[in-house]
Amino acid sequence: MRRRTAALVAVLAATATLLVAAATGAAAAGEREGVGAAASAVEVEPGVEWTTIVRERGPVRVNVLAVDPARVRGVLSNDKIAGRERVSAMGRRVGAVAGVNGTFFRPSGDPVGVLAVDGELLSESVDGRSALVLPAATAEGSAAAARPLIAPVRFTGRVYVNGRSREVDGVDRTRGLIPACGGRGGDVPTTRPNAVLTCTDASELVLLSPRYGMRPPAEGGVEAIVRNGTVTSVRPPGAGGVPRDGLLLTGTGDAARFLRNAALPRSRVEIALRLTAGRRRFALEPGGGTPSGSALGAAPAVVVGAGPRLLRAGRVAVAARAEGFAPPQAPSFFGAFVASRNPRTLAGVRADGTLLLVTVDGRNPGWSVGMTLREAARLMRSLGARDAVNLDGGGSSTMTVRGELVNRPSDRVGERPVSNGLFVMP
Repeated sequence: MRRRTAALVAVLAATATLLVAAATGAAAAGEREGVGAAASAVEVEPGVEWTTIVRERGPVRVNVLAVDPARVRGVLSNDKIAGRERVSAMGRRVGAVAGVNGTFFRPSGDPVGVLAVDGELLSESVDGRSALVLPAATAEGSAAAARPLIAPVRFTGRVYVNGRSREVDGVDRTRGLIPACGGRGGDVPTTRPNAVLTCTDASELVLLSPRYGMRPPAEGGVEAIVRNGTVTSVRPPGAGGVPRDGLLLTGTGDAARFLRNAALPRSRVEIALRLTAGRRRFALEPGGGTPSGSALGAAPAVVVGAGPRLLRAGRVAVAARAEGFAPPQAPSFFGAFVASRNPRTLAGVRADGTLLLVTVDGRNPGWSVGMTLREAARLMRSLGARDAVNLDGGGSSTMTVRGELVNRPSDRVGERPVSNGLFVMP
């Protein structure tokens, strides 16, 4: 693998333009922030700059992609929630120029936190946690509306049928189980984000799409199948999976009563899914797109939430406690995750709208020790980011260029299969 990566670097260096000024600037900024002593950058192709930074003290090794956000696409492993896939395999599958891993996930591959790809909502937010939002490009849209956004994201959803409505609690996950909490009312023991808890709720309505890829729970509740906006059947759980050509509403408690009483076969159904990020609101539909007649913004191209936020308007602002990364049930978690040096994957936005995708190698003495989240925030500021957020790190931290690894993941077995990633397209 090292030979392949070295060969890739040599080819890029020979065929691309060496960006000496950018490298020098990054190295100088790194020294000011205590980040790095040397840097080099190559233009992988026009609009895609790849910089490596090495600080011998530590040591610390950083890889940086500076790209036009309009070229970035979210990719779901295996095109399904279930299962995982290596970042390098995802990149080759979609023909990407470069990429990094995305948000947190459960062993099953289920994303933990908000994930939207191509306007399709695949996982609701852990409400209050920060996310990277890449708005869809529009010919008539304003420059401000097209800029990447980093902000806390909240989810709301409702199902309307036969004059009645019910809140949607979740999307493409197991009903009754809310990883990292931060859900809607009724969740036990808390509706606040909490990194070490999976909250429960005995009364939930969850929307499953064909992307789910798993069978819903077989015990308790009621299920309704929706095809082309119409209820086609209502059934007990365990009668089958999610239809390939439709959606499945699965409910327990009062949500089950709602489905029994309102979701009658041949009834028309409206499903409204919305994300609020900062002062901006976006409407999404299962399968992507913006509901007709919606006064909200067009569905974003990509939303990836992890957390915590690192920078706000150029200032270090690590929102670890507010976003559930200092859980009172596990006081040591803050020290292990936030205050200790670990591998990191980071995203940031410069004042001109340039998107930064960054990995920091770690857990490898002699190669790279990693960074605390405060150190990571200072790194992003030194690279010119005004706003920045932490993505999934640890053994998941991966960057590829032309389908080849350019960092050194910390797992002993090498590159870890992950749930999703962010990729720069040609």
